[in-house]
Amino acid sequence: MGKARKAKYCIGQLIQHKLFDYRGIIISVDLEFQSTDEWYDAVAKTRPPKDEPWYHVLVHQKGHQTYVAEQNLKPDPAIHN
Repeated sequence: MGKARKAKYCIGQLIQHKLFDYRGIIISVDLEFQSTDEWYDAVAKTRPPKDEPWYHVLVHQKGHQTYVAEQNLKPDPAIHN
């Protein structure tokens, strides 16, 4: 077993995606990648680490959910002025 993981963000926190610039709210946290290898190979083009936290994010004004690695998120700058 690896070392215990700790999520940087929490449920209800507003975030922004570093690469795609969308905003959203965290609705669930996985301390490590929990989807399929097929999904990872098809969608996770930057190949973020699977052994770090991943987040289910409800995308602002789009009404859909996405799954994002912690390294691709930052706090929403609109609430950190």
